[in-house]
Amino acid sequence: MADNCQIGVRYCGGCNPRYDRVALVKRLSSFFPETEFVTAQAGVKYPAVLVVCGCPTRCANTSDLAVPAGRLIYLSGWEELLPVREKLSQALKGQEARSLSHQEVLGILPHREPMLFIDTVSRLVPGEEAVASFRARLELPCFAGHFPDAPVLPGIYTIEAAAQAADILMMTTGRYGGKLPLFMGVREANFRRKILPGDPLEIHVSLLEEKTERGLAVCRGQVFVDGTLAADLEVRLAFR
Repeated sequence: MADNCQIGVRYCGGCNPRYDRVALVKRLSSFFPETEFVTAQAGVKYPAVLVVCGCPTRCANTSDLAVPAGRLIYLSGWEELLPVREKLSQALKGQEARSLSHQEVLGILPHREPMLFIDTVSRLVPGEEAVASFRARLELPCFAGHFPDAPVLPGIYTIEAAAQAADILMMTTGRYGGKLPLFMGVREANFRRKILPGDPLEIHVSLLEEKTERGLAVCRGQVFVDGTLAADLEVRLAFR
């Protein structure tokens, strides 16, 4: 767990640098004397991660970071110094967040056992980001057949857990409360490790795109097991 006074830094490959990236980060860090800028590590939760790119391509890999997309702050040149400073200031101040008990989750989601894949929510900023939890209990019906001698949580269940966390993220905004959340598809999904019976899932979701007039949203989901990234995906949702 990162200290709240740390900002993660992730550099691109440096194949086409247009400026001295290290000098720019050093200058940016001078505005935050009480904050440590450290190399961003996989699975560590930072208030924000500064993604430093040498050109507009933005090729830096961020898929292993335990930071919602809304707190990945891109820096591509000196002209972005002041806007990025403001974004980092907001990230360090933090946003007003709340948690949800299991009963509160039931009051938001229409899903019920055995298709309910959220236990509690430890952090919720409606319409921006959320962190939910779910334990892959051995009693889940899917484990009986997938696979009888070597049970593994099916990937579609992992996607569904992330989609339900995204449902909560959007249905607590006031725009979609009481509506039925519909799963519209997966834009991208990568599975990096097996999820086994008893594994605790920590599900991070953040809003990427929204078309309010049509009741549509695209959210990024990252599923961690004991701090290790198990799945990284983007889901499309509709609210009717």
